[in-house]
Amino acid sequence: MSARQTAQNHLASTNHSLTVSANMKKKNILITILLLISLKSFSCDCDDNNATLEFYASKYVFSGAIISKEYAKDSLTYKITFQVFKHYKEGDSPKKIEFTLTSEKRFTGRWTSCDWNANIYDQWLVYAYIYKGKLRFSGMCSNSQPLGRVNSREQKALDNGNLFNIHDFVYEHERDFNYTNPITNVDNILINGKVKKYTKPYIRFELLISKKGKLKAVMNSKYSSSNYDSVYGLRKKPKAKNMKPQTEFEKEALRLVKQIKKWEIKRHKQTKEAVPYIKDFLISFNQKEKRWKYEK
Repeated sequence: MSARQTAQNHLASTNHSLTVSANMKKKNILITILLLISLKSFSCDCDDNNATLEFYASKYVFSGAIISKEYAKDSLTYKITFQVFKHYKEGDSPKKIEFTLTSEKRFTGRWTSCDWNANIYDQWLVYAYIYKGKLRFSGMCSNSQPLGRVNSREQKALDNGNLFNIHDFVYEHERDFNYTNPITNVDNILINGKVKKYTKPYIRFELLISKKGKLKAVMNSKYSSSNYDSVYGLRKKPKAKNMKPQTEFEKEALRLVKQIKKWEIKRHKQTKEAVPYIKDFLISFNQKEKRWKYEK
């Protein structure tokens, strides 16, 4: 074999190796992406849970250590007992508190991405609540957590939890309250909107609704004041002041939305306390169909 043929064979072998290596890298990247997607698909899906609102709704909020763990005869549940270090919420303050929890997969034969467990000698911050007549707490979709995970911001909210007044704030999308709709018939209002050619015919408003379900102000969401309390993480009440329209479209949109005066009352799901709230409201004018539309 000539030196030239040897060099060509070596080059071909090198190119083949590079191609195989590149394909392997692509395959590994694809596997990694699919694995990440799979993990995300099976992760526990929880709504944001404001710690102060959970404090407000809880029977007890305390730190403590698990001093016993006993399985039921069928091993499908177990009972844990906490020795309480400190009660954060004012009121009844027992020194020991018990919970019955669902056992681990090796006993039940079932598993979900929301499963969790508690073990003897673990130290926890617990938000305990009453559900169907029984005292419960959860390590998922809750602010209950091992003590070592509690950060300074959470600790500050805990230390000020008893000073919280639910009526001092305005609420948005928190899961602790019911979803609300307009009582006023919106379609009957929009059908009387002016039909003309508008520039940028869409705007997102923030509607300030009182605890009695009455429209107090129509604000431009782009410029409205979104000040959140540094301790409780909840939105401070904005001034009840209507936006100043800058265009013909905004002027007409504001005129229409101000007529949507009655809304369902927003209440805390557990205590039934009525609260003021902010409602997102997108209004637009469809140039082709020549009609007004909205989303809420």
